Amino acid sequence: MNVVIRQIDGDDLLDLNDMFARCSRQTIYRRFHGYVRAFPEPYFTDALKGDPRHFALVAETPGKIVALASCVTLDNGSCEIGILVEDDYQRQGVGTRLLDTLVAQAGPRTVRATIQHDQRWIIPVLLRYQNIRIVLS
Repeated sequence: MNVVIRQIDGDDLLDLNDMFARCSRQTIYRRFHGYVRAFPEPYFTDALKGDPRHFALVAETPGKIVALASCVTLDNGSCEIGILVEDDYQRQGVGTRLLDTLVAQAGPRTVRATIQHDQRWIIPVLLRYQNIRIVLS
């Protein structure tokens, strides 16, 4: 599969909204820990304006964005990560590639990954990284 990982840019807004629309309700619920109809506006504002506290990536196949990942620096200096991979591209390594890049960007800082109880399958993947703190919600 030909997927390119790159930093988000201001021209991605429409493609990201299209990607969001292709995601199932369950995928959206797992990413945002609740049902939302669109990306939260503050999230986009920070990610697209290049806020140094919000590092965001997209995964792109020829012609469309298929995933979005971000690493937000918290007030205590740690980071929180979030990854949304559209359904047709899940379990194909896209999320892992995004996670590798986010953790590298965070450096030695503690990285918090909040997962839901039914997502315990991701714990072994997260435990490969020394600086990740897993929070179950």
